[in-house]
Amino acid sequence: MKKNLISLLFFVSLLSLLGQASFAQDIKDRIKVGGLMFADYFFNIDNVDGNVKNVNGFQFRRIYLTTDISVAENFDSRFRLETDQSTNSNTASGKLGVMVKDAYLKWKGIFSGSDLVFGISPTPAFDVSEAAWSYRSLEKTIMDLNGIVGSRDFGVDLKGKITDAGSVNYWVKIANNSSNGPETDKHKRYYALVQVKPADGFQATLYYDYASLVDVTDNIDKTSKPNSVYVVALFLNYQQKSDFALGFEGFTRSWANKYRPTLTSVLNDQNTMGLSFWAWVSVTENLRLVGRYDSFDPNSDIDNDKVGLIIAGLDYKVAKNVSIIPNVEITSYQKPVNANGSTSSSNFVGRVTLAFTF
Repeated sequence: MKKNLISLLFFVSLLSLLGQASFAQDIKDRIKVGGLMFADYFFNIDNVDGNVKNVNGFQFRRIYLTTDISVAENFDSRFRLETDQSTNSNTASGKLGVMVKDAYLKWKGIFSGSDLVFGISPTPAFDVSEAAWSYRSLEKTIMDLNGIVGSRDFGVDLKGKITDAGSVNYWVKIANNSSNGPETDKHKRYYALVQVKPADGFQATLYYDYASLVDVTDNIDKTSKPNSVYVVALFLNYQQKSDFALGFEGFTRSWANKYRPTLTSVLNDQNTMGLSFWAWVSVTENLRLVGRYDSFDPNSDIDNDKVGLIIAGLDYKVAKNVSIIPNVEITSYQKPVNANGSTSSSNFVGRVTLAFTF
C-alpha cells in the first residue's frame, strides 16, 4: 500500500512538472518581449542660446520596452513603454519618467487582407517613412520633428491590402487627436494613407488627415471662426537591398484662422511647408554613410522664418543589432531668436550615438 502511494505521488508530481513545462512553453510562444535604446555623448559646439553652447554630456534619447502578446489565433496585442530624458517625459523631480507609448489590440484578418486595430497605436503619418529612413536613432522624420502630426493617437484603425500581392495598401484611422493623453473634447482627427509599390525596391505613399478643432473667436471682428487643420504629404523611397537607399518626404499643412498678420488684422489661415531629402549608402558590410537635409517653413506668409537641418553620420555596425554612429546635426535659422549673448544663427551639435535593439 505504501509503495502504491509513493508511486501515485511520483506520478502526480511528474504530470505537474510536465504541465508546468507545457504551460511555460505556451507562454513563451505567446509572449515576446523586445525593445531598443538610443543613447549619446553630445557636445553643443554652437547654439542660438549662449547658455546652451558648450554644454555636453551623456543622455538617453529613447528607450522602448515592448511586449507583444498573441491573445488568440486572430488577435494580437502590444503594450509598449517609453522613456527618454526630455522635459516632457521626466517626472516632477526631474528623473527619468515612463509613459505608455502603445496599448492596442489587433484583430487580424477581420476581412480578407485587412486588420482592425483599437487603442493607442501609430498614426499613418510617417510610420512608413520612419521605417524606410531607418535612423530614428539620429533624428525624427520631418513631420514628427516639427510637431505636424503626432506619432500616436487613441482610436480605431483599419489597414490592409488593396491588391492581393500587396503592391497597393491602405490605412485609415479615426482618433481623439490627443496623442497618448485622454480625450478632452468632442472633436476628432481623420487619417488616410495609400501606399504603392510599383516595382521592386520602390514605394510611394500619399497621406491626408483632417483635424476638427474648437472654433476660435476673432477679437478684431468679434466673430466665431473655424479652426480646423488638414495635412497632405508625399513620400518616395527607393532602396537597393542593403546597398543604398534614397528618400524624399514633403508636406503642406493648412490651419484655418491660426495666424494674425498684424495686431489689427483679422485672423488668417497659416500655411506650413516642409521638404526632406535623405540617403544612406553601405561602404562595407558593417559601415554606412548617412546624410539628410530638411527645409521647414513654419508660415509661408512670413519672410525669413525658414529652418534648415543637416545631418551627417557614419554608422558602424559592431554587431547585427548594435550600431555606433558618430554624427553631427546642424539646425540653421533664417531669423534666429538669440539669447544670453549669442549671435549664432545655428545650433551645431556633435554626437556619438549608441543604438541597439533586442
